[in-house]
Amino acid sequence: MLLDVDQFRERTAYDLDRLVSDLQDETRRGGASEASAWRNSLPALAGVLSHEALKGFHVHLGSRGDVAVEYRLPASASWADVVLLGRDESKPTAVIVELKDWNTDGDRPGPREGLVLHAEREVSHPSDQVRGYVEYCRRFHSAVQEDGAGVSGCVFFTYASSAEPYSAAPHRGLVAEYPVFTRSRADVVHAVRHIAPAT
Repeated sequence: MLLDVDQFRERTAYDLDRLVSDLQDETRRGGASEASAWRNSLPALAGVLSHEALKGFHVHLGSRGDVAVEYRLPASASWADVVLLGRDESKPTAVIVELKDWNTDGDRPGPREGLVLHAEREVSHPSDQVRGYVEYCRRFHSAVQEDGAGVSGCVFFTYASSAEPYSAAPHRGLVAEYPVFTRSRADVVHAVRHIAPAT
């Protein structure tokens, strides 16, 4: 299912339940927790896509488009939440975005890079998850290799307004390469200001 950005934003605002249902059909991932995460994350994503630099993009549910939502990595059991496709000055580029609908209140940096304390549990740092997706695409995605495409990634906390524990030591090097953003306006503007639609 292909939607332009305006249609995607309209559906998240006025037809979210059916959009989530369509996404479940496309991905065959029908769990209640997954649906709840999409209901919370997709409107936040729609807010980011309102930026003027993204006006020419399209959203394709479950597959390839200018913006792919729930893109399954080829020959893998992993799903990237969002992939933005475009170009820099010399080559095609892709940005993998991990959406985290997390309340980060009380979270703390973990004991080593790649681990954080979220909800009193030690879990993988979301930037480490994105790093895995990016490295997989760089090494094994045929379209990336054939076209010499650049691949990068970041994390977008769709609920939290602060991601300080995720940017602090010992995670600074990881986050320098795979940044974390929150729903704060400054973060959103910084995240999309250099993105241009595919040509």
